[in-house]
Amino acid sequence: MRKILVLTACGVVGLAGVAQAAKPPHPTHPVHPSHPASPAHPKSCTARSEGYNAAGTLTSATLTPVTGSTTLFTGTLAVNITKVNHHGTTGAQSFTLTSARVVFHHGVDATAPAAGSRVGLHGKITVLPKGCSTTGFTPTITIRKVDLRAGK
Repeated sequence: MRKILVLTACGVVGLAGVAQAAKPPHPTHPVHPSHPASPAHPKSCTARSEGYNAAGTLTSATLTPVTGSTTLFTGTLAVNITKVNHHGTTGAQSFTLTSARVVFHHGVDATAPAAGSRVGLHGKITVLPKGCSTTGFTPTITIRKVDLRAGK
């Protein structure tokens, strides 16, 4: 019985010694070379094209068809813009069309659209990124498609 007690005591002391043994050090991570201090990258303030959608009423129009096409027209449109996406402004504006697709819906004369007709304009507008100075910048609007509907 004594042998068992002595053996148990030695086992308990041995386990306590193993538990208190110093753990091996944590492996160190490799040291990466430090990067040179780079100058702050300036924000690119170059203009980019984004979608332009507007709607309003026609004030006047002079449209001539492009030779060989029944849907492409060149000319000018004067429109009172009432709705526009976040890139444009409302109010009276004039647009120059160059080979733009014009859709004359039911009740609109293709040779001379009546003033007061509803107009939908679709195209591209040049914009600057947020935070860039707009001094001396004027957005360019390029109309690709015009929808003309009879006025209400």
